[in-house]
Amino acid sequence: MTFNALSHVLALNPFIPLFLICHFLADFHLQSQLVADLKEKEFSYLLRHLCHVAWPLILLGLLQPIVWPAVVVIFLSHALLDGLKPLLKRLLNCSDKLYFSLDQLIHLTVSLGLALNLSQEGAILATQLGSWNRIPNMILFFLLITKPANIAFRVYFGKYQPAKLVLKNDQVLQKQDMQATIAGAGATIGILERVVMGICILFGQFASIGLVFTAKSIARYNKISEDPAFAEYYLIGSLFSILTVLLAAWICIF
Repeated sequence: MTFNALSHVLALNPFIPLFLICHFLADFHLQSQLVADLKEKEFSYLLRHLCHVAWPLILLGLLQPIVWPAVVVIFLSHALLDGLKPLLKRLLNCSDKLYFSLDQLIHLTVSLGLALNLSQEGAILATQLGSWNRIPNMILFFLLITKPANIAFRVYFGKYQPAKLVLKNDQVLQKQDMQATIAGAGATIGILERVVMGICILFGQFASIGLVFTAKSIARYNKISEDPAFAEYYLIGSLFSILTVLLAAWICIF
């Protein structure tokens, strides 16, 4: 397999990126943190999430009726996993990090398996799309490097987030997580930096990626120089962003 074989496979079978687009839209972009936190506790939030799962799949089914059996299987598997999440977590006795990994692995395996089962139909669709058959790859690329990357970083590297001490009369009362000046600013910066890197890669301007981190480092210079813990966390986040964009580009573009 050559270095550029993976994106080539996706281009030959557009159902692979199309199914993955449906998954990442439903499980990340359309799902708020509130729904993610409460869907295993309250049925109304689970139902709301399943509606988010359903409508991209339904739209795909309307555009390509051949995928309706796969759409039903994907939806039912998603409903089953999310509905049984509390029970499965107790039976497996696993952490949220491990369950997140297993949950995503199962969803992606189901989607990929069903898409590969439609390889002949995918080849026909690729021929019909002609020069447009790379568009699903591009959409998937930007979906991957935005909100899913933020959530993955929080799940796998959140423990490295520095904490600030709350002092009163020289005594430590509690530790609080370090927050951005504006709530959500850090996540937005992460999304924007990866989008800019993605655009630079699309235009072949790899050297321009350094400008993104130069601007980011200037804005955070005081914290980086004064707080070693924050400097380490900042470096982890920056390296994660670079690796995420490069990996997504290898999957979808190169």
